[in-house]
Amino acid sequence: MNKRYLLKEATFGSHPEKLLLPLTETVISPEAVWSCTTCYACVRVCPVGNEPMADIVDIRRRMLIDGYEIDSGVQNALQSLATNGNWMSKGKRLRGRWAKEMEFPVKNATEEPVEHLWFVGDTASFDERVIPNTKMVARLFNQGGLDFGIMYQNESNSGNDVRRVGEEGLFEQLVEQNIAAFGKAQFKQIVTTDPHSFNTLKNEYPQFGGTFEVKHYTVTLLKLIEEGKLTIKNKLSNYKVTFYDPCYLGRYNGGFTAPRKLLELLGVEFVEMPRNCENSFCCGAGGGQIWMGKVAPGERPAENRIKEALTTFGEGANAKTQLFIVTCPKDMVMYSDAVKTTGNEGKIEVRDIIQLVAEAVGVEIPLEAEAVAA
Repeated sequence: MNKRYLLKEATFGSHPEKLLLPLTETVISPEAVWSCTTCYACVRVCPVGNEPMADIVDIRRRMLIDGYEIDSGVQNALQSLATNGNWMSKGKRLRGRWAKEMEFPVKNATEEPVEHLWFVGDTASFDERVIPNTKMVARLFNQGGLDFGIMYQNESNSGNDVRRVGEEGLFEQLVEQNIAAFGKAQFKQIVTTDPHSFNTLKNEYPQFGGTFEVKHYTVTLLKLIEEGKLTIKNKLSNYKVTFYDPCYLGRYNGGFTAPRKLLELLGVEFVEMPRNCENSFCCGAGGGQIWMGKVAPGERPAENRIKEALTTFGEGANAKTQLFIVTCPKDMVMYSDAVKTTGNEGKIEVRDIIQLVAEAVGVEIPLEAEAVAA
């Protein structure tokens, strides 16, 4: 809208010179440019087909090209991505360390053929808060007889969020690295636990010659259960749950059905939050926000969402354990933090859907693994 006003003023008014100024001095502040979470909601709801989010990402690209100073956290993440292939300043060889701690061998897909290539992603590979869930995914895949493997140190960040912060050159570098790694592997389809990776592998890698069949792990788990390869032994009727639709699985890719079908099969009491599916409210991590060193004052999106979930469950004592279910490693981090910062520990617990599936199916965790987790 501000660009429209600018064009009108420059064309019919007395300030044509304003068109020569950067957009960050005329139509949008740098703070606004960097506050976008790339949740895609503005694009989906615009009745005339405008794409404000795409416009903002383009402005970010230009700011980086022109040498604008950017947030130190984003800068550090980009430097680590360029050097290490991940944003967490970890050595490449540490990416598959969790797999080597498993009680069964996890195949290296670059050394032997697999049907399913599991693209794990940075958070699920390196964040100690998320790794127990990553291991549980592996156990369920193994128990369900899924022929899967990972690429260990050959995997790099998919580049989804790199592209959203405007670093197009680095995005293309990461794409090249991953497509080269895929070329070393033999597989039929890719499965990923990370919606951000799912989105870019599925929709953007084809532009660079990497066309693959890509599935989110909720679809893969649902298929294993429906085909009888995983059997639900325990109905989880003691849980009252609500489910959060990640932007990059839901709004971007329409992945609304599989998680809800899983929850239905698990036997939980399921309650929808008012903002769900297409109208889901962003966790606040996307578009590089999770890398930001400085956080804007006020209530964070994830905090707002936890409050909405509690309101959805209603007031008063509840005999059932109240759970906030996620299907994204970043969401596990964002919402677990939000429960603490809103003072709602003990009232609601954040869990990955994999934890419920494991409980319902009856996955046994080895004693040594439990000791490590503790």
